[in-house]
Amino acid sequence: MEHKINFLDVTLNREPNKISIDIYRKPTYTDVIIPDVSCHLREHKMAAIHYLHNMMNTYQLSPEKTAKSKYQNRADPKKKQ
Repeated sequence: MEHKINFLDVTLNREPNKISIDIYRKPTYTDVIIPDVSCHLREHKMAAIHYLHNMMNTYQLSPEKTAKSKYQNRADPKKKQ
């Protein structure tokens, strides 16, 4: 029996002496944001970037979970996806 629950955009895992947090993505998540060359307002284009940056800096993820995040890997040009 798994001791985890998906709530909003996080997965809460109950471990023996603690609760760990991981980022949850629905199976239908597309990982698409508005391209910079589109005619949308700059605020709309940057909203997803600000959200992802805030998420990585707000949630208390373990180092291995932070490293496996797509957004962390995407920000590092040395790593391949």
